[in-house]
Amino acid sequence: MEAYMAVTCHFITQEWELCAFVLETKAFESSHTGVNIAQQLGDAADAFAIPNYKRIAVVHDNASNMKLCTETLNKEPEKWGTVQGVCCSGHTLQLCINEALKLDRIRRTVSAARNLVGHFKKSAKATAALKEKQTQQNVVQHKLIQDVATRWNSTYEMLNRLVEQRWPVTAVLSDPSITKKGNRTLDLTGDQWKLAQETSELLGPLLTLTELSQEANLSLSATVPMLFNLKKRHLSPEEDDSPDIREMKNTLVKEIDSRWELLNLEPTSIYLLSSALDVRFKHLKFLEDEKKDLVYIEVVRLAEHLHQQQIVRKGEELSPSHGEEETDAPPPPAKKKNSRRFQC
Repeated sequence: MEAYMAVTCHFITQEWELCAFVLETKAFESSHTGVNIAQQLGDAADAFAIPNYKRIAVVHDNASNMKLCTETLNKEPEKWGTVQGVCCSGHTLQLCINEALKLDRIRRTVSAARNLVGHFKKSAKATAALKEKQTQQNVVQHKLIQDVATRWNSTYEMLNRLVEQRWPVTAVLSDPSITKKGNRTLDLTGDQWKLAQETSELLGPLLTLTELSQEANLSLSATVPMLFNLKKRHLSPEEDDSPDIREMKNTLVKEIDSRWELLNLEPTSIYLLSSALDVRFKHLKFLEDEKKDLVYIEVVRLAEHLHQQQIVRKGEELSPSHGEEETDAPPPPAKKKNSRRFQC
């Protein structure tokens, strides 16, 4: 089986238009080590003459070789540029939810739901009967959805649709003229139907974060604010939570805190810096005042560094080596520093 590596480039134009291009899709014949991936990634950037200062971040999945890739690139900043590794939010959230879905009663309920949907997918007779029952019971004629293990949102969609179609489904299974006796046991128990509904309701709000992490959206600045909001508004235990849902919430919070390091975010975190520069989240209400100030200080420091880089690059462009004549004119006087350059 042949392996390929695709490299995409994301940037904004002078008009602030978000753009994305596939730079290359190339056969990857060597071992998939972080060092080899870093080499091919750097070669792709060099081939398109992307200057080091524009190589900001590498977005990747949570595989160990991809994490090693960014570490390898950062060992030679003069060659590759200084880039930050950013794990794909959608993939990271998938891993968090996978752990919650592994909880015993949740896992068995999802497995039972999967088998039930599979029965209707394999039986044309059962599918036709389901349409009749939907009409008789005045239930919207939606098809059942089979989930895919690698896409948690498909599991949510499967449970949500199954709960919606509970009574037509049960009617088909209990009809001896349609369903064989051995298949009637495919129906979920009362507790499983209840847990399927509760699980569906819990997973619903997490869809927003998944949709936000798609390519067409700028998600980095919104990731941490949304995670804090998710924990506070949707994953906090409530008095009427069942033990299973309470355990599921605790697992999700634990995984989110661990994988995004929410409890130990440094002021230099690319997540916090991008949030501080986003007009929607610039007040950083989810942080303590002391950490907010440190983030703002870091933003100012980076802005000054960027300004100095621009002066240097402009000077290089105007130097005699670029066809410009030397001049003895003194440099313009330095501008006074404005202590209120950055306010939020």
